[in-house]
Amino acid sequence: MDYLFKRIFGNDDDKSRLISLVNAIFANKNIDRIVADIILINSALEKHNESDKFSIIDIMATLSSGSRVCIEMHLYGLGELKAKTIRSWSRASGEELEVGEKYSDQPPTITIAFTNGKVKSFRENIIYKTDKNKIHKLCMIMDCEDFSIFTDAMELHYIDMKAFAKAVNEAGSLNINETEDPFFTKWLALITHTEINDKTIIKYICENEEDIQMAVSTLARQSEDKLIRQAYLRRQDEIYFFNKSIADYEHRIEQEQRRAEQEQHRAEQAEAKIAEKDEALAEKDEALAEKDEALAEKDAQIARLLAQLNGNN
Repeated sequence: MDYLFKRIFGNDDDKSRLISLVNAIFANKNIDRIVADIILINSALEKHNESDKFSIIDIMATLSSGSRVCIEMHLYGLGELKAKTIRSWSRASGEELEVGEKYSDQPPTITIAFTNGKVKSFRENIIYKTDKNKIHKLCMIMDCEDFSIFTDAMELHYIDMKAFAKAVNEAGSLNINETEDPFFTKWLALITHTEINDKTIIKYICENEEDIQMAVSTLARQSEDKLIRQAYLRRQDEIYFFNKSIADYEHRIEQEQRRAEQEQHRAEQAEAKIAEKDEALAEKDEALAEKDEALAEKDAQIARLLAQLNGNN
């Protein structure tokens, strides 16, 4: 879906789908912002190649409010995602300000990232309990003491497509937690349609939502184009082999950790046996010392008795 995402939502001839999607994302976090129009900055699809695995699915746009929005889809490379999105934000934010404008007049710069998994946050790459099944994460700059928003200049949205599809499959419907806006779930259901088990959910959405029905029609037309389909399949192969290499690497790391844990366990058992042996020897030495002390006391008593006998004689 990442290859076709830009062809469906980055169409300069029909921006209604992208406007609907962006409005749904904002509404899902109760952000008081309605997008009336979008100006696409890079509507042309970049050339597909293996080294350019990120920018091929970027959509850069300017909202009617003046805010710059960068929309990205990441099916892998989650370890670099935070740095990547912050870099995209800083680049878009830097391009926003023109000569003579005040920094305070600059509207928020927004990055929206669709991810195929969790984006770890907080210290030491720990996933907190609140992040465990989080579908839509909104990150801004805040005061670390009172947790107030320090500035709205940075707005980062991370949408976990895998968590969404899992929640829908478990619920058997789009009535899932953490989704405030119905259109958010509908668009996300379309984007993740291959991962949703109950296809009647997608069918119902298409029958009742015109924008989504048009998006599906665009998807169908794109799928009929042989060149586009070949590029899409190459893209899927690239993602498959990349994910497989990551899975193989993680499997090797897991095996090495398991071996290290086993060796550590054996070392601890050996140390415990040595400690038990040392303790037994120490107890034996202590018993011998007590015996020697008793014998010495006995010898002293005998010596005193002999001295008394000699004195009486």
